[in-house]
Amino acid sequence: MKNKKNQPKVLSSKIKKTLIGVLAVIAAASLTVIVIKNLPSREVTIAFYHIDEQERKEINEVITQIAQNHKIAFKSIEYKSDAPLSKQPLRPKADIIFTTSGYSLESAIEEAPKNALLLEDIPQGMTSSMRSAIRTTDGKIAALPFLSSHLELNIELSEFKSSNIGAINTWNDVEKFLRAQKRQKDYPVALAGGDADFFLDFLGAMAESIDGVDSYNSAVKILKETSNPVKAATKLCDEPDSPLATSVKQLKSWYKLGFLHPGTFSFQKNDVEAFASSRLSSVLALSLENHRKFAQKTISRFSTIYFPSALPANSRIFTGKIYYAVPQTKSEKAKALLNFLVTESAQEDLCRATGLAPVLAQCRTPDKQSYEARYWIAATASPLAGLSNEVYISKEKKATIAAEIASRIKNKD
Repeated sequence: MKNKKNQPKVLSSKIKKTLIGVLAVIAAASLTVIVIKNLPSREVTIAFYHIDEQERKEINEVITQIAQNHKIAFKSIEYKSDAPLSKQPLRPKADIIFTTSGYSLESAIEEAPKNALLLEDIPQGMTSSMRSAIRTTDGKIAALPFLSSHLELNIELSEFKSSNIGAINTWNDVEKFLRAQKRQKDYPVALAGGDADFFLDFLGAMAESIDGVDSYNSAVKILKETSNPVKAATKLCDEPDSPLATSVKQLKSWYKLGFLHPGTFSFQKNDVEAFASSRLSSVLALSLENHRKFAQKTISRFSTIYFPSALPANSRIFTGKIYYAVPQTKSEKAKALLNFLVTESAQEDLCRATGLAPVLAQCRTPDKQSYEARYWIAATASPLAGLSNEVYISKEKKATIAAEIASRIKNKD
Protein backbone atom coordinates (compact mmCIF):
# COMPACT_ATOMS: atom_id res chain seq x y z
CA MET A 1 0.00 0.00 0.00
CA LYS A 2 3.04 2.31 0.21
CA ASN A 3 3.31 2.57 -3.59
CA LYS A 4 0.39 4.91 -4.14
CA LYS A 5 1.14 5.13 -7.87
CA ASN A 6 -0.23 1.66 -8.39
CA GLN A 7 -3.25 1.84 -6.11
CA PRO A 8 -6.80 1.83 -7.54
CA LYS A 9 -7.74 5.42 -8.31
CA VAL A 10 -11.41 6.19 -7.69
CA LEU A 11 -11.44 9.69 -6.17
CA SER A 12 -12.50 11.92 -9.10
CA SER A 13 -11.28 15.47 -9.62
CA LYS A 14 -14.74 16.84 -8.78
CA ILE A 15 -14.77 15.04 -5.45
CA LYS A 16 -11.24 16.24 -4.71
CA LYS A 17 -12.21 19.86 -5.41
CA THR A 18 -15.26 19.50 -3.19
CA LEU A 19 -13.13 18.10 -0.39
CA ILE A 20 -10.66 20.96 -0.58
CA GLY A 21 -13.47 23.50 -0.34
CA VAL A 22 -15.30 21.69 2.45
CA LEU A 23 -12.27 21.15 4.63
CA ALA A 24 -10.86 24.64 4.05
CA VAL A 25 -14.07 26.21 5.35
CA ILE A 26 -14.37 23.84 8.27
CA ALA A 27 -10.72 24.18 9.28
CA ALA A 28 -11.46 27.71 10.44
CA ALA A 29 -14.25 26.57 12.78
CA SER A 30 -13.39 26.28 16.45
CA LEU A 31 -14.44 23.25 18.47
CA THR A 32 -16.97 23.64 21.24
CA VAL A 33 -15.63 24.54 24.65
CA ILE A 34 -17.67 22.77 27.29
CA VAL A 35 -18.17 24.08 30.79
CA ILE A 36 -20.23 22.19 33.35
CA LYS A 37 -21.58 24.12 36.30
CA ASN A 38 -23.83 22.92 39.07
CA LEU A 39 -25.15 19.95 37.16
CA PRO A 40 -27.69 17.78 38.99
CA SER A 41 -26.33 14.61 40.55
CA ARG A 42 -28.81 12.20 38.94
CA GLU A 43 -27.22 9.26 37.11
CA VAL A 44 -27.36 9.44 33.31
CA THR A 45 -28.82 6.38 31.58
CA ILE A 46 -27.77 5.64 28.00
CA ALA A 47 -29.42 2.95 25.88
CA PHE A 48 -28.00 1.19 22.82
CA TYR A 49 -30.47 0.25 20.11
CA HIS A 50 -29.73 -1.53 16.82
CA ILE A 51 -25.95 -1.32 17.23
CA ASP A 52 -23.93 -4.52 16.90
CA GLU A 53 -22.28 -5.96 19.98
CA GLN A 54 -18.69 -5.13 19.12
CA GLU A 55 -19.37 -1.50 18.17
CA ARG A 56 -21.63 -1.17 21.23
CA LYS A 57 -18.84 -2.35 23.51
CA GLU A 58 -16.25 -0.07 21.91
CA ILE A 59 -18.46 3.02 22.03
CA ASN A 60 -19.44 2.28 25.62
CA GLU A 61 -15.78 2.07 26.68
CA VAL A 62 -15.09 5.55 25.31
CA ILE A 63 -18.21 7.01 26.92
CA THR A 64 -17.19 5.44 30.21
CA GLN A 65 -13.84 7.21 30.02
CA ILE A 66 -15.47 10.52 29.10
CA ALA A 67 -17.90 10.21 32.01
CA GLN A 68 -15.11 9.40 34.45
CA ASN A 69 -12.99 12.31 33.26
CA HIS A 70 -15.86 14.74 33.82
CA LYS A 71 -17.37 13.12 36.89
CA ILE A 72 -20.64 12.17 35.20
CA ALA A 73 -22.29 9.12 36.79
CA PHE A 74 -23.94 6.94 34.15
CA LYS A 75 -25.13 3.46 33.34
CA SER A 76 -25.75 1.78 29.99
CA ILE A 77 -28.55 -0.55 28.96
CA GLU A 78 -29.63 -2.22 25.71
CA TYR A 79 -33.02 -2.07 24.02
CA LYS A 80 -34.14 -4.99 21.86
CA SER A 81 -32.88 -4.66 18.30
CA ASP A 82 -35.45 -7.02 16.79
CA ALA A 83 -38.46 -4.76 17.43
CA PRO A 84 -39.38 -1.09 16.92
CA LEU A 85 -39.04 1.01 20.06
CA SER A 86 -42.77 1.75 19.96
CA LYS A 87 -43.49 -1.95 20.55
CA GLN A 88 -41.24 -2.60 23.53
CA PRO A 89 -41.32 -1.43 27.15
CA LEU A 90 -38.58 1.16 27.47
CA ARG A 91 -37.62 0.54 31.06
CA PRO A 92 -35.63 2.10 32.47
CA LYS A 93 -36.15 5.32 30.54
CA ALA A 94 -32.95 6.38 28.79
CA ASP A 95 -31.61 9.93 28.80
CA ILE A 96 -29.85 9.22 25.50
CA ILE A 97 -30.45 6.52 22.89
CA PHE A 98 -27.45 5.55 20.74
CA THR A 99 -28.56 4.09 17.44
CA THR A 100 -27.92 4.05 13.69
CA SER A 101 -29.52 5.70 10.67
CA GLY A 102 -32.73 4.34 9.19
CA TYR A 103 -35.86 3.12 10.92
CA SER A 104 -34.11 2.76 14.28
CA LEU A 105 -33.19 6.46 14.24
CA GLU A 106 -36.73 7.46 13.27
CA SER A 107 -38.07 5.27 16.08
CA ALA A 108 -35.75 6.90 18.63
CA ILE A 109 -36.70 10.40 17.50
CA GLU A 110 -40.40 9.55 17.79
CA GLU A 111 -39.89 8.38 21.37
CA ALA A 112 -38.25 11.64 22.44
CA PRO A 113 -40.48 14.28 24.07
CA LYS A 114 -40.15 17.79 22.64
CA ASN A 115 -38.57 19.15 25.79
CA ALA A 116 -35.64 16.76 25.32
CA LEU A 117 -34.39 18.46 22.17
CA LEU A 118 -31.09 20.36 22.34
CA LEU A 119 -30.37 23.79 20.97
CA GLU A 120 -28.34 23.70 17.76
CA ASP A 121 -25.08 24.98 19.22
CA ILE A 122 -22.99 21.79 19.28
CA PRO A 123 -21.62 20.75 15.90
CA GLN A 124 -18.70 23.14 15.35
CA GLY A 125 -16.05 21.69 13.04
CA MET A 126 -18.16 18.93 11.51
CA THR A 127 -17.84 18.02 7.84
CA SER A 128 -20.62 19.36 5.65
CA SER A 129 -22.08 15.89 5.05
CA MET A 130 -22.34 15.22 8.78
CA ARG A 131 -23.77 18.68 9.48
CA SER A 132 -26.45 17.90 6.90
CA ALA A 133 -27.10 14.61 8.70
CA ILE A 134 -28.06 16.36 11.96
CA ARG A 135 -31.78 15.89 12.57
CA THR A 136 -33.61 18.92 13.88
CA THR A 137 -37.13 19.78 14.99
CA ASP A 138 -38.19 23.42 15.30
CA GLY A 139 -34.57 24.51 15.06
CA LYS A 140 -33.42 22.17 17.83
CA ILE A 141 -31.27 19.08 17.58
CA ALA A 142 -33.26 15.85 17.66
CA ALA A 143 -30.38 13.53 16.72
CA LEU A 144 -26.64 14.14 16.67
CA PRO A 145 -24.30 12.09 14.40
CA PHE A 146 -21.01 11.11 16.02
CA LEU A 147 -19.53 8.36 13.78
CA SER A 148 -20.05 7.10 10.23
CA SER A 149 -19.38 4.04 8.11
CA HIS A 150 -19.59 3.06 4.44
CA LEU A 151 -19.81 0.05 2.12
CA GLU A 152 -16.59 -0.65 0.27
CA LEU A 153 -14.77 -2.86 -2.17
CA ASN A 154 -11.37 -4.21 -1.18
CA ILE A 155 -8.92 -4.95 -3.99
CA GLU A 156 -5.91 -7.21 -3.41
CA LEU A 157 -3.11 -4.77 -4.07
CA SER A 158 -0.41 -7.11 -5.37
CA GLU A 159 -2.84 -8.60 -7.87
CA PHE A 160 -3.96 -5.15 -8.98
CA LYS A 161 -0.37 -4.00 -9.51
CA SER A 162 0.35 -6.97 -11.77
CA SER A 163 -2.92 -6.66 -13.71
CA ASN A 164 -1.85 -3.71 -15.92
CA ILE A 165 -5.21 -2.07 -15.21
CA GLY A 166 -4.60 1.62 -14.67
CA ALA A 167 -7.52 2.42 -12.38
CA ILE A 168 -10.85 1.14 -11.13
CA ASN A 169 -13.38 3.90 -11.71
CA THR A 170 -16.45 1.96 -12.88
CA TRP A 171 -18.02 -1.48 -12.56
CA ASN A 172 -16.67 -2.23 -16.06
CA ASP A 173 -13.18 -1.73 -14.64
CA VAL A 174 -14.02 -4.11 -11.80
CA GLU A 175 -15.17 -6.72 -14.29
CA LYS A 176 -12.03 -6.27 -16.36
CA PHE A 177 -9.98 -6.95 -13.23
CA LEU A 178 -12.13 -9.99 -12.36
CA ARG A 179 -11.69 -11.48 -15.83
CA ALA A 180 -7.93 -11.22 -15.39
CA GLN A 181 -8.14 -12.77 -11.91
CA LYS A 182 -10.34 -15.62 -13.11
CA ARG A 183 -7.33 -17.03 -14.96
CA GLN A 184 -5.61 -17.77 -11.64
CA LYS A 185 -8.37 -17.87 -9.02
CA ASP A 186 -11.49 -19.98 -9.18
CA TYR A 187 -13.77 -17.43 -7.52
CA PRO A 188 -12.22 -13.94 -7.47
CA VAL A 189 -15.13 -12.19 -5.67
CA ALA A 190 -16.18 -12.88 -2.07
CA LEU A 191 -19.23 -11.36 -0.39
CA ALA A 192 -21.51 -12.42 2.47
CA GLY A 193 -24.56 -13.22 0.36
CA GLY A 194 -26.04 -15.34 3.16
CA ASP A 195 -26.21 -12.33 5.50
CA ALA A 196 -29.58 -10.83 4.53
CA ASP A 197 -28.78 -7.41 5.97
CA PHE A 198 -25.46 -7.09 4.17
CA PHE A 199 -26.81 -8.54 0.93
CA LEU A 200 -29.71 -6.05 0.78
CA ASP A 201 -27.36 -3.18 1.61
CA PHE A 202 -24.95 -4.33 -1.10
CA LEU A 203 -27.74 -4.50 -3.70
CA GLY A 204 -28.96 -1.02 -2.78
CA ALA A 205 -25.46 0.46 -2.88
CA MET A 206 -24.83 -1.13 -6.28
CA ALA A 207 -28.15 0.26 -7.55
CA GLU A 208 -27.18 3.77 -6.42
CA SER A 209 -23.78 3.50 -8.07
CA ILE A 210 -25.16 2.24 -11.40
CA ASP A 211 -28.60 3.84 -11.75
CA GLY A 212 -28.48 6.71 -9.25
CA VAL A 213 -30.04 7.50 -5.90
CA ASP A 214 -33.58 7.56 -7.31
CA SER A 215 -33.27 3.81 -7.88
CA TYR A 216 -32.26 3.31 -4.25
CA ASN A 217 -35.18 5.44 -3.07
CA SER A 218 -37.59 3.45 -5.23
CA ALA A 219 -36.38 0.25 -3.55
CA VAL A 220 -36.98 1.83 -0.13
CA LYS A 221 -40.53 2.75 -1.18
CA ILE A 222 -41.25 -0.83 -2.24
CA LEU A 223 -39.99 -2.18 1.09
CA LYS A 224 -42.20 0.31 2.94
CA GLU A 225 -45.33 -0.43 0.95
CA THR A 226 -45.09 -4.21 0.35
CA SER A 227 -45.51 -6.42 3.40
CA ASN A 228 -45.35 -9.75 1.57
CA PRO A 229 -41.64 -10.61 1.14
CA VAL A 230 -42.13 -12.63 -2.07
CA LYS A 231 -44.11 -9.80 -3.67
CA ALA A 232 -41.47 -7.34 -2.46
CA ALA A 233 -38.72 -9.34 -4.19
CA THR A 234 -40.80 -9.42 -7.40
CA LYS A 235 -41.30 -5.66 -7.37
CA LEU A 236 -37.64 -5.06 -6.53
CA CYS A 237 -36.29 -7.23 -9.36
CA ASP A 238 -38.76 -8.48 -11.96
CA GLU A 239 -40.82 -5.56 -13.25
CA PRO A 240 -39.71 -3.31 -16.15
CA ASP A 241 -38.76 -0.44 -13.84
CA SER A 242 -37.63 -2.56 -10.88
CA PRO A 243 -34.98 -0.61 -8.94
CA LEU A 244 -32.70 -3.60 -8.25
CA ALA A 245 -32.97 -5.16 -11.71
CA THR A 246 -29.60 -3.78 -12.83
CA SER A 247 -27.86 -4.97 -9.66
CA VAL A 248 -29.34 -8.44 -10.07
CA LYS A 249 -28.33 -8.51 -13.74
CA GLN A 250 -24.74 -7.60 -12.83
CA LEU A 251 -24.47 -10.27 -10.13
CA LYS A 252 -26.17 -12.83 -12.36
CA SER A 253 -23.48 -12.20 -14.97
CA TRP A 254 -20.75 -12.58 -12.35
CA TYR A 255 -22.29 -15.82 -11.13
CA LYS A 256 -22.55 -17.20 -14.67
CA LEU A 257 -18.94 -16.23 -15.43
CA GLY A 258 -17.79 -18.01 -12.30
CA PHE A 259 -16.60 -14.94 -10.44
CA LEU A 260 -18.82 -15.90 -7.49
CA HIS A 261 -18.58 -19.18 -5.59
CA PRO A 262 -21.76 -21.35 -5.86
CA GLY A 263 -22.11 -21.05 -2.08
CA THR A 264 -21.93 -17.24 -2.09
CA PHE A 265 -25.55 -16.85 -1.02
CA SER A 266 -24.99 -18.84 2.13
CA PHE A 267 -21.67 -17.12 2.95
CA GLN A 268 -21.33 -15.18 6.19
CA LYS A 269 -18.63 -12.64 7.05
CA ASN A 270 -16.28 -15.31 8.41
CA ASP A 271 -16.45 -17.15 5.06
CA VAL A 272 -15.38 -13.98 3.25
CA GLU A 273 -12.43 -13.62 5.62
CA ALA A 274 -11.52 -17.28 5.06
CA PHE A 275 -11.45 -16.75 1.28
CA ALA A 276 -9.34 -13.62 1.73
CA SER A 277 -6.87 -15.18 4.14
CA SER A 278 -6.43 -18.22 1.87
CA ARG A 279 -5.87 -15.93 -1.13
CA LEU A 280 -8.83 -17.46 -2.93
CA SER A 281 -10.45 -14.10 -3.81
CA SER A 282 -9.05 -10.77 -4.99
CA VAL A 283 -12.14 -8.58 -4.51
CA LEU A 284 -14.06 -8.40 -1.22
CA ALA A 285 -17.33 -6.57 -0.61
CA LEU A 286 -17.51 -5.33 2.99
CA SER A 287 -18.83 -2.67 5.29
CA LEU A 288 -16.28 -0.66 7.26
CA GLU A 289 -17.54 -2.47 10.39
CA ASN A 290 -16.81 -5.85 8.71
CA HIS A 291 -13.40 -4.64 7.59
CA ARG A 292 -12.44 -3.92 11.21
CA LYS A 293 -13.17 -7.47 12.30
CA PHE A 294 -10.72 -9.04 9.82
CA ALA A 295 -7.27 -10.11 10.93
CA GLN A 296 -4.82 -7.31 10.16
CA LYS A 297 -2.47 -9.72 8.40
CA THR A 298 -5.26 -10.55 5.96
CA ILE A 299 -6.90 -7.18 5.33
CA SER A 300 -3.57 -5.34 5.02
CA ARG A 301 -3.07 -7.00 1.62
CA PHE A 302 -6.11 -5.13 0.28
CA SER A 303 -6.65 -1.53 -0.79
CA THR A 304 -10.09 -0.06 -0.08
CA ILE A 305 -12.19 1.81 -2.62
CA TYR A 306 -15.78 3.05 -2.53
CA PHE A 307 -18.40 1.59 -4.87
CA PRO A 308 -17.32 2.74 -8.36
CA SER A 309 -19.63 4.47 -10.79
CA ALA A 310 -19.89 5.97 -14.26
CA LEU A 311 -22.17 8.65 -12.80
CA PRO A 312 -20.81 12.19 -12.23
CA ALA A 313 -19.30 12.72 -8.79
CA ASN A 314 -21.80 15.38 -7.76
CA SER A 315 -24.71 12.94 -8.16
CA ARG A 316 -23.26 10.22 -5.91
CA ILE A 317 -24.50 9.42 -2.39
CA PHE A 318 -22.58 6.64 -0.68
CA THR A 319 -24.16 3.93 1.46
CA GLY A 320 -23.15 3.50 5.09
CA LYS A 321 -24.52 3.73 8.61
CA ILE A 322 -24.40 6.93 10.60
CA TYR A 323 -24.19 6.46 14.36
CA TYR A 324 -26.45 8.86 16.26
CA ALA A 325 -27.07 10.05 19.80
CA VAL A 326 -30.75 10.91 20.39
CA PRO A 327 -31.59 12.84 23.60
CA GLN A 328 -34.70 11.60 25.43
CA THR A 329 -34.85 13.83 28.53
CA LYS A 330 -33.95 17.33 29.78
CA SER A 331 -30.91 16.05 31.73
CA GLU A 332 -28.12 18.64 31.75
CA LYS A 333 -25.51 15.94 32.34
CA ALA A 334 -26.81 14.01 29.34
CA LYS A 335 -26.56 17.21 27.31
CA ALA A 336 -22.96 17.68 28.49
CA LEU A 337 -22.13 14.09 27.55
CA LEU A 338 -23.47 14.72 24.04
CA ASN A 339 -21.32 17.83 23.75
CA PHE A 340 -18.23 15.83 24.63
CA LEU A 341 -18.93 13.29 21.86
CA VAL A 342 -18.11 15.85 19.17
CA THR A 343 -14.95 17.26 20.70
CA GLU A 344 -11.64 16.50 19.03
CA SER A 345 -10.32 14.27 21.82
CA ALA A 346 -13.51 12.19 22.04
CA GLN A 347 -13.72 11.81 18.27
CA GLU A 348 -10.16 10.55 18.15
CA ASP A 349 -10.88 8.08 20.95
CA LEU A 350 -14.09 6.86 19.27
CA CYS A 351 -12.35 6.35 15.93
CA ARG A 352 -9.43 4.57 17.57
CA ALA A 353 -11.79 2.26 19.47
CA THR A 354 -14.19 1.45 16.61
CA GLY A 355 -12.17 2.07 13.45
CA LEU A 356 -15.11 4.05 12.07
CA ALA A 357 -14.96 7.52 10.51
CA PRO A 358 -15.17 10.73 12.57
CA VAL A 359 -17.73 13.48 12.02
CA LEU A 360 -15.14 16.23 12.59
CA ALA A 361 -13.09 17.48 9.67
CA GLN A 362 -9.83 18.08 11.51
CA CYS A 363 -9.31 15.43 14.19
CA ARG A 364 -6.74 12.66 13.80
CA THR A 365 -7.79 9.22 12.57
CA PRO A 366 -6.21 5.88 13.52
CA ASP A 367 -5.45 4.74 9.98
CA LYS A 368 -5.94 5.12 6.24
CA GLN A 369 -9.39 3.51 6.13
CA SER A 370 -10.94 5.83 8.71
CA TYR A 371 -9.24 8.82 7.09
CA GLU A 372 -10.46 7.98 3.59
CA ALA A 373 -13.98 7.16 4.77
CA ARG A 374 -14.26 10.67 6.22
CA TYR A 375 -13.01 12.20 2.96
CA TRP A 376 -15.28 10.16 0.72
CA ILE A 377 -18.38 10.92 2.78
CA ALA A 378 -17.44 14.60 3.14
CA ALA A 379 -17.44 14.88 -0.66
CA THR A 380 -21.09 13.86 -0.99
CA ALA A 381 -24.37 14.24 0.88
CA SER A 382 -25.27 12.44 4.10
CA PRO A 383 -24.86 8.69 3.35
CA LEU A 384 -27.74 6.32 2.73
CA ALA A 385 -28.56 3.99 5.62
CA GLY A 386 -28.66 0.78 3.53
CA LEU A 387 -31.81 -1.06 2.43
CA SER A 388 -31.76 -3.38 5.45
CA ASN A 389 -31.95 -0.39 7.78
CA GLU A 390 -34.43 1.90 6.03
CA VAL A 391 -37.61 0.09 7.04
CA TYR A 392 -38.36 -2.21 9.96
CA ILE A 393 -38.72 -5.72 8.54
CA SER A 394 -38.57 -8.84 10.67
CA LYS A 395 -35.46 -10.97 10.45
CA GLU A 396 -37.47 -13.78 8.85
CA LYS A 397 -38.98 -11.54 6.16
CA LYS A 398 -35.62 -10.03 5.30
CA ALA A 399 -34.17 -13.52 4.93
CA THR A 400 -37.02 -14.45 2.57
CA ILE A 401 -36.55 -11.34 0.42
CA ALA A 402 -32.79 -11.97 0.21
CA ALA A 403 -33.29 -15.65 -0.66
CA GLU A 404 -35.82 -14.77 -3.39
CA ILE A 405 -33.37 -12.32 -4.94
CA ALA A 406 -30.50 -14.81 -4.67
CA SER A 407 -32.56 -17.43 -6.48
CA ARG A 408 -32.92 -15.04 -9.42
CA ILE A 409 -29.16 -14.52 -9.57
CA LYS A 410 -28.46 -18.26 -9.53
CA ASN A 411 -31.16 -19.05 -12.08
CA LYS A 412 -29.52 -20.06 -15.40
CA ASP A 413 -32.30 -18.58 -17.57
